Amino acid sequence: MLDTIFGIPVHALVVHAVVVLTPLLALMILAFSVSARFRAWSGWLTVAVGALATVFSFLASSSGESLEERVGRSDLVHEHAEMGDVLPWVVLLATLVAAVLWWVWRRDRATAPEDGRTGASGLFRILAVVGVVAAVGLAVDVTLVGHSGAKAVWSDVGSKPAPAGGEGDD
Repeated sequence: MLDTIFGIPVHALVVHAVVVLTPLLALMILAFSVSARFRAWSGWLTVAVGALATVFSFLASSSGESLEERVGRSDLVHEHAEMGDVLPWVVLLATLVAAVLWWVWRRDRATAPEDGRTGASGLFRILAVVGVVAAVGLAVDVTLVGHSGAKAVWSDVGSKPAPAGGEGDD
């Protein structure tokens, strides 16, 4: 696996895509589940965002393992790594929920009666509830993983005394 780009760990770069795309995916699944107007506007876009989020989350997990070897193991890094190993699978599952929602919605539209009614089928309504649960679960999971990563990176910042003779000395 590619470990660095121009001396910067790949994980530090790809994790930004995960931080943006995964909450966006959660919001889009939520909107797709509850809003006919959003479904009509977005079409396959939710599934496409899910596919990108899935790819980047697997890249972040893999590159995170390389970074973990480089920086060494602490309890905080280990906790983040364990949580980060699960996230790509949660993103993949949410993407599959989005794909099934989109497919059922398209099928319902294609088989709508001639009188113009486009109400959601019972199956779509059940899947919409699953979509809401998946969106909330995804948002919670990515938040917990991101928080554990931030704690691992920033936990000792500010805890070390400033060097003598540094800036600000009078």
